[in-house]
Amino acid sequence: MQTSTTPVPNLFFDIYLKELKLAELKILLIIIRQTLGWADKRGRSGRKEIDWISGSQLCQKTGCSKRSITSATDVLVRKNLITIFDESNNILNTPEKRQGKTKLYYRLTDPVDCVVENGLTSLTTSAILAKDISKKYTALVQKMQITKETIQN
Repeated sequence: MQTSTTPVPNLFFDIYLKELKLAELKILLIIIRQTLGWADKRGRSGRKEIDWISGSQLCQKTGCSKRSITSATDVLVRKNLITIFDESNNILNTPEKRQGKTKLYYRLTDPVDCVVENGLTSLTTSAILAKDISKKYTALVQKMQITKETIQN
């Protein structure tokens, strides 16, 4: 891959380029730039997966108003293209949940997990199931480690 480039999943060109409004596309591109556009060895793809982006940064980088940012962000969340969460990893999937939060973290939804039906994007059942199993497995492993440490002490 060339240096100083940002990989953009083909799905965004193939499906969403013609579907998204300008503000939505601009925000999506900024999130892609702020995540996939940064090298990070800890990420699955060797790229950053999550980034904190302030509302003023989004306004400055897109040239859009705060109202446009809020509206476009809500559309991207509803289409399941991005996930927004707070410092405690609480998913903020409505404007009301995001309101008043000092730090919002953005992540692209994995395009492999997305399917489009009737113009709406959603996670496939198997992808949801796999993620759920992965979370339960991680929680179980953490519990086992705590129990092991407790037993040794």
